[in-house]
Amino acid sequence: MELGGVAAEVRERTSAAFTDRDAERILAAILSSEDIWRVIDLADVPVMALCAALEVMGRAGWVEFTESRIRLTDAGRKLVQGLGIAPARELRCGRCGGRGLELGPVAKIAERFKRIVEARPEAIQEFDQGYVTEESTLYRVAFMWARGDLVGKELLVLGDDDLVSIAAALTGAPRRVVVLDIDERILEFVREVAQGEGLCLEVRHHDLRNPLPAGLLSCFDVFFCDPTESLRGFLAFAGRGISALRAPGCAGYLGLTRREASLLKWQAIQRELLSCGAAITDIRDDFHEYVNWPYIETMRAWDHLPARRVPGRVEPWYRSALIRIELVEPPKAVSERLEGDIFTDPEAATT
Repeated sequence: MELGGVAAEVRERTSAAFTDRDAERILAAILSSEDIWRVIDLADVPVMALCAALEVMGRAGWVEFTESRIRLTDAGRKLVQGLGIAPARELRCGRCGGRGLELGPVAKIAERFKRIVEARPEAIQEFDQGYVTEESTLYRVAFMWARGDLVGKELLVLGDDDLVSIAAALTGAPRRVVVLDIDERILEFVREVAQGEGLCLEVRHHDLRNPLPAGLLSCFDVFFCDPTESLRGFLAFAGRGISALRAPGCAGYLGLTRREASLLKWQAIQRELLSCGAAITDIRDDFHEYVNWPYIETMRAWDHLPARRVPGRVEPWYRSALIRIELVEPPKAVSERLEGDIFTDPEAATT
């Protein structure tokens, strides 16, 4: 079997947009690590497709599995040598984690923010939650500051288990911060922090399957959202954010991963963002590192993993890019009620 045969079988079994290059990425990752979570991290291929590919590669005799490890067989090593596949390398800046900026003025709130979030509510599977590290949230705020999207601006945060609203408000830079969430635990936590810390924060309960209330439309300079990774859910959440922006020149921030989104999904998302009147100004890959959630063993991908172990709480394998968009035309987002499951699609791995 060749890489093309693996790719074809994965496409047939999963309906995923899986390519020969994706198969190569997986083999390069295995050359660098035998640990399943590190392989997922380095391969940068949707997890469900990666699991299917590893199963095919196992049957082809290229890889073998132990309880928690993946190894190339002699045949696999001969294959990668013949194809000229090199080990995957991660060449991040050790100072900023590859994000490409300093915390700058945000550094002064870092310890205060980290102390506050120690009591945050735990992520739950019902709402497809999984929050980023405190450092990731602080760098988000720093990035907004650097792009001129924080000081004196009105910010809307759509879903906030990452507590971006608190970090932004702690800086004292925004003129207004409003947070929407469906999870009353999150909302109550933000309310209590705002009261205890003397922060100016508006907290509202809202199910983002519904369009935004009229009072929030065309009212904000900036929105931040880390949407669910299903195509339908992602586009709906992004559309809600875009509908909240005032006019051209206003900006939005979104998180998007490769762990649950193929490049074909990325392409569809980019087309939709452009059609809504936005330009994509920045994509910072692997900007966000996620804390491992407590429902790892019940997520969809768990039973498909060929090698299993529960990762440590802070053992990064789930990362996502930070995407900044800016309106260049009046917003054209469609607002309609979404029915049914918005969290799952064929590439979903963590629901």
